[in-house]
Amino acid sequence: MSRYYIGADLGGTGIKAALIDARGVIAARSKAATPVTEGAAGILRALKDVIRALLAEGADVGGIGVGSAGRIDAAEGIVRYATDNLPGWTGMRLAEALTAEFALPAAAENDANAAAVGEGWLGAAAGLGSFAMLTLGTGVGGAFLHRGAPVSGSQGAAGEFGHAVLYPGGLPCNCGQRGCAEQYLSGTALGRRAAEVFAGWDGRRLLDAFAAGHPLAAGAVEAYLDDLSYAVHNIQSYLDPAAVIIGGGVADSHSIWWETWLSRLAVLSPLSIKVLPARLGNEAGMLGAAKLIMDREQSYPV
Repeated sequence: MSRYYIGADLGGTGIKAALIDARGVIAARSKAATPVTEGAAGILRALKDVIRALLAEGADVGGIGVGSAGRIDAAEGIVRYATDNLPGWTGMRLAEALTAEFALPAAAENDANAAAVGEGWLGAAAGLGSFAMLTLGTGVGGAFLHRGAPVSGSQGAAGEFGHAVLYPGGLPCNCGQRGCAEQYLSGTALGRRAAEVFAGWDGRRLLDAFAAGHPLAAGAVEAYLDDLSYAVHNIQSYLDPAAVIIGGGVADSHSIWWETWLSRLAVLSPLSIKVLPARLGNEAGMLGAAKLIMDREQSYPV
């Protein structure tokens, strides 16, 4: 019987998980909405239900990996800090709770780190020893992998590019700072820019108008791309990665704006920066989480 691993991706709006084999083939999937109104207990219960549905498939499962929003102590499997997107999640002993429930090895990692591990395994960064990833979704996440492993930092906060200040004194952020990159580069921020062009527009409508040559849309999207250029320039300056991978929901539409962005990036940054669109889409976090527990089992066999 083939051995499988459960990889789960837990965010502020949804939980998705999959049964994944050692080649990265997905055999089954499960998902649920994240019940944020129920606090930490409800979120953990929903995560367990998603995992339980996969275990019901009857496969030989070697362990559970979870990529969660927040600052994660990967060595201990503890959520050290989470914003109000996951109410009460700070302090959750996630790996311990899952092992206690299912009697399986469990690992927890930041969701952006997990997505980057997935891209390094089977996606855009395969074969790269050192790369950064910037995820543009409801929020803005990031990760830096060196020699194939996430760099977590002393407090599990390495790679939090979304909370690097892009505009000092700028827009307030839910982390308590002002001017964070997240407030200018997230999908939410793109939607805000769209509404400033025409009331009722969302980010998708803005990008479609940009593709059609709408001049007001062009101005808004180009301002967004300039901010993205400065953020990527800073990442390259800080870390000197072999490449910066751009993922998340905004990146799913990269065919519309990528060439324009490359032109603006070349003008705004004097650095030689290799940027690549992520390839794995919303499967990256699940695949990366499974790979983390897979590697841990192989390093420390039970």
